[in-house]
Amino acid sequence: MKEVRELKEVLERVEGKLIAAGKMYGAMNFGVWLVTMLLYYVILGVFDFPWQFNLLYWPLAFIAATSFTGRAWERFKRLGKAAGREIKTSKTDRILVMAPWAVGIIIGWGIIPRLGIGISKDAALAVGFLSFIALAVFGMWLVFARYGGAEREITPSFLIPAAGIPVVWNMESGAIVWAGFVVALSFASTILWYLYSAFKAIER
Repeated sequence: MKEVRELKEVLERVEGKLIAAGKMYGAMNFGVWLVTMLLYYVILGVFDFPWQFNLLYWPLAFIAATSFTGRAWERFKRLGKAAGREIKTSKTDRILVMAPWAVGIIIGWGIIPRLGIGISKDAALAVGFLSFIALAVFGMWLVFARYGGAEREITPSFLIPAAGIPVVWNMESGAIVWAGFVVALSFASTILWYLYSAFKAIER
């Protein structure tokens, strides 16, 4: 019986560390996009680039961010394999995760700014930006909840931007900058929650 209890404790510790690694991977996902967005704001604060800069920055940022998260995912999979747990993802899984982001881009950046909502053009862009983030992250959260389990840590990343929409709607100036801070706050909150959950898992 003593050997069984010891084996159970070892397995629980391994499982706890694997869960913690998964939470840290989630934090890194939001962290890399937070850094990407803040770098964008820093660059625009120093240089007066035309709008075409977005066509260069965001594709390159997407490649860099996904490369980083891809390497982190491969390390997480190796950790799972070492713990005796095979972690697999399929092409369908990746499509389901990306689909909400495509929908968010179409609605947030394509449709909403053209509806003439808000009291200024800046406000319309800010509403579109926050709508894009809220819809995309909410859709991704639903996919995770349906196929892998609800990640409570993600909820600030769509609830906070959604709550900011009525505020930027009536902003005459500075709306898009304020919206950026709102998204940064939401992502930082998710990162903090993920890290807290990782520490809880390690304590198991």
